[in-house]
Amino acid sequence: MAYYFSKDKASLRIVHEKIPSITGATRLETLPTSIGMLTGLQAPLGDPLWMLSRQWQFNEFQGEDAGTPLRIRFNVRGTAIDAFRSGADDQGQWTSLDDVQAGARGVPIETRVEAEAVWRGHPRLCGEAGMYALRMASDSVRAKLLAAYPLGLEQPSDPDADQAGLLWSVLFNHRTIDTIELARDLRQLKGAGNESDVPARLNLDPADDPGACRAMLERWLAWLDALVFEGDGARPDATNPSWQRNRMEYAFSLRAGDVALRADEYTDGHLDWDDFRASAPDQPVERIEQVFSVAARHPSPVRYPGMPAERYWEFEDGNVNFAGAEAGITDLLRMCVTEFALTFGNDWFVVPVRLPVGWLYQVNDFVITDSFGIASSANAIEKPDGMQWTMYSLTADANLQGRVQHAMLLPDSLDGVQEGAVLEETLLARDEMANLAWAIEKKVQGVSGEPLDRDLEARALAFQQQIALDKQPDSPQLIYRLATPVPANWTPLLPVRDPALNLNDPLAIRLARAGMKRFYPDATVEVMGGDVDPHYADFLALLDKQTHFITKLPVADGLRTYVFYPRGWLLRRDPDRPIDPLDPEDKLVIEEEEVPRIGATLKRKFQYARSSDGRSWLWIGRSKIAGRGEAASHLRFDVAVKKMR
Repeated sequence: MAYYFSKDKASLRIVHEKIPSITGATRLETLPTSIGMLTGLQAPLGDPLWMLSRQWQFNEFQGEDAGTPLRIRFNVRGTAIDAFRSGADDQGQWTSLDDVQAGARGVPIETRVEAEAVWRGHPRLCGEAGMYALRMASDSVRAKLLAAYPLGLEQPSDPDADQAGLLWSVLFNHRTIDTIELARDLRQLKGAGNESDVPARLNLDPADDPGACRAMLERWLAWLDALVFEGDGARPDATNPSWQRNRMEYAFSLRAGDVALRADEYTDGHLDWDDFRASAPDQPVERIEQVFSVAARHPSPVRYPGMPAERYWEFEDGNVNFAGAEAGITDLLRMCVTEFALTFGNDWFVVPVRLPVGWLYQVNDFVITDSFGIASSANAIEKPDGMQWTMYSLTADANLQGRVQHAMLLPDSLDGVQEGAVLEETLLARDEMANLAWAIEKKVQGVSGEPLDRDLEARALAFQQQIALDKQPDSPQLIYRLATPVPANWTPLLPVRDPALNLNDPLAIRLARAGMKRFYPDATVEVMGGDVDPHYADFLALLDKQTHFITKLPVADGLRTYVFYPRGWLLRRDPDRPIDPLDPEDKLVIEEEEVPRIGATLKRKFQYARSSDGRSWLWIGRSKIAGRGEAASHLRFDVAVKKMR
């Protein structure tokens, strides 16, 4: 019985009297009187009152005046995504997506954003495409193609580390054609209007049937253009404008009428609505909307694994047991999920609607007709303070003034992307003992374009100095080292100040890619003072061959200085050219917050997928995921170590 006390009359009054009841279920034991189990499994009931009492125990008589939705009718207003912009610059140029406006499916967003140059960095793929052209050509034309466009693929300087490059160089060197050169000549003839001609380098005879050869080359070029998508990465400088080198992330924007959808931190390889932020574009266009009227639909209850059974004698899913979930006083999320699953799970309904992708939608005129025939308009649930409950809503700037309120983005993204072998992998890690950050290359593309193990290569690019000391009692027991060695695939990231002074943060620090210097004496008798180890001479010769990522600096007579740089596309503008520290285009400065304590893992790999219109897409993309924690380079200066016995 509940009471309350009134201050004005100083009296005690009865408010409500609750009748105690037992709502728990007791265990029912049966007394088997027969051998068979058929009667027990049938569970016959002879007293309907028992079933009514069971319903009362489960509080099923406490009904609510709420009808079940039977029919739903609503309208959807959509605005097509009509433009694309690479990079994070708000003043960048928009590229119109006319194919989307015309109703055709264009390039998927992931492919458009990630695609970069493929052919120039993958000679094996060029050789395989050239082999396909040779199979299409006749015998006489095949010989002329090999003579005019031979593919030269030299053996790697370190065959032990680049074993795939060694095998493909033996197989393809001057045995297939150079796809890049042949495709360039064909496109030049097509651009000049000479589509019926063949490249002059072929030197075809009249017996070779130039018309049939040209038709064959046209079919091959069409196949080649559809094989790999390079996007803006096919530019001469081989850079992708969407890739932000200072962040190691993709940044781009989409435009839907008078709404700009910005994705400044795209890293995981799959785009969805939560990657975008809505804002007002710098060049707004007229917003052309299309209304999709959804006829009356019958909603279906939401189903999920482990959902409580609706019928009393129905067995529930034994793989999920929400009742056995354990939660502490701080596990609010777990308790909310459990409460939803056990109590409010059957209050949700779903109405599937087919809508074209690549649009920004807003739902309005949402009318629900329940089982009592009552039609009501559904609005967003509001808290007492006026805040509305939302789901799948875009984060928007205040200058949009509610134009994307209750809007949902359906991007033309890909599902089920298949990833190939990792072509390049780099770890960004911090080294607290050395007070440095490192870019550690694990894999890069070798001479054939296939991955090369840089850890194995680093062992060949290191030579440990051996000092022979006598075993006399007065001989020195310690050896002085100017610096301890660091593997060749470890590139230091040095802290530098931001050149633009920011008074709000004058100590802004960024991480600049540098080179690791190593000093070696010449392999001569005059310098070494005795016989020269032949392995040491081979080691210096190997360093001299690596002209693309190892720079030799003149210091003094008898002394060599080598600077080790990275050799992959992730840390270089163009790995095919020798690095120039003074070239501002090849300079790499990374924001300090992009190298957290846990580090980051960067990867380049082939990706293949089919878009919603059935077309296949093959491209090379990049991704950034969490790293492996801190690194330990063991770099020390001015140390004394015990001699080797």
